[in-house]
Amino acid sequence: MKRFLVLLSSVLCLLSSAQSAEPAELAPGLPYLRIHSLLESALELNGALNLNRSPALVIDLRYVADERGAADVLNALNNHPAKPMLYILVSPETPKDVAAIITRASPRLVTLGIRNSHPQPQVVVEQTAADDRAAYAALDHGTALAALVSGKVEKEHFDEAKLVKEFNNGNLDAHPPEGDPDGAKSTTALTDRVLQRALHLHRALQALKR
Repeated sequence: MKRFLVLLSSVLCLLSSAQSAEPAELAPGLPYLRIHSLLESALELNGALNLNRSPALVIDLRYVADERGAADVLNALNNHPAKPMLYILVSPETPKDVAAIITRASPRLVTLGIRNSHPQPQVVVEQTAADDRAAYAALDHGTALAALVSGKVEKEHFDEAKLVKEFNNGNLDAHPPEGDPDGAKSTTALTDRVLQRALHLHRALQALKR
């Protein structure tokens, strides 16, 4: 009986791992992988990077744990055979050693985050640190992913079409002009504006390729 219980526990653990290994779908063809611990999510990250059917991937490292060896796990960005377009979300709390790996990463990628994020985002999203953290936490507390990216923004501080044009011409260091972080208000209190911007940018880039 004891042996059976041990076996059952192992099977349940494997099933749990299998269920968590698949990223969420932010949009058709755009998986979203939120990482809390790089050490615990190494297999998950490698699996997501090797989804050959996905031309792009959103990796959320905004509030990843500051762990010894985490940066080594992130080196998988440079070693995977598949080459999806990567949208990497960062924040002021992204560990600096992780940020350093992102800066040196070789694949096509765009970093997005609020002001003072690590590393400096290529796309600066106007949202306060408190609102960014609250929107991030909302998903973990049961808010649907679609609800977090569906809020309408009353005012934007840069021409997204121009930014997309810069990216399409190979200038991945293009930055939108900075504005007042309190100047852009969402009609939905828990809109995740960083994640929302990644989705909008991906759609715009895809439209240019049609």
